[in-house]
Amino acid sequence: MSDVRNIAIYASARELGAKEARKNAVVQAAAGVILLAAGYFTAASGYGESVGPAHPVCAALILAGGLYLCVQAMLVVFRALLAQYEHFAMPAEEAAFSLYEFRVSAALMLTGLRLLLPWRAGQALCELALAAILAYCAVARLLATNWRAWRPALGGVLAALSAAAALALVVGAFAGFSWSLSTGIAALGFGVDSLFCALESAKGLS
Repeated sequence: MSDVRNIAIYASARELGAKEARKNAVVQAAAGVILLAAGYFTAASGYGESVGPAHPVCAALILAGGLYLCVQAMLVVFRALLAQYEHFAMPAEEAAFSLYEFRVSAALMLTGLRLLLPWRAGQALCELALAAILAYCAVARLLATNWRAWRPALGGVLAALSAAAALALVVGAFAGFSWSLSTGIAALGFGVDSLFCALESAKGLS
């Protein structure tokens, strides 16, 4: 009976993991598409000056969204710590999605700060921090890419695009890009990163 019970527990855990991966893939793909669209229209709008904040209401909404996502991710980690105390491991899919939420929340808060700060030095620091997040993820993924299989190769292309966005943000931090251009580039970079995460989540379903 113990073997039957263990097999049933394993099958149930595997089904829950697949369901979680499917949900994560859908959310990350939707977030990627939204960020790509927002990034394109923001970068192409031409609004904003090289020096100066954006509309404070827009910046406050982005900051609030980042804080909300950060609280959500912290609750997941807190629940995982409680589960570990009860000797239950945190599912890999949930842990990966929690890291994704932390990354997106940090990006939103940095973007909100960049739109609020009137000082060019502060704006440049926010842009460099956004570039650092994108570059770290992109380089780590490019180094682990297997270019011989189509799915990892597609992920490598997405990681390369994310790295290009990070490089553009670094250039913009020193060249003095307008807030619309720098925010649009950041949104495009994180949109591509979200699509990469969706691809990775979908990989666990195959």
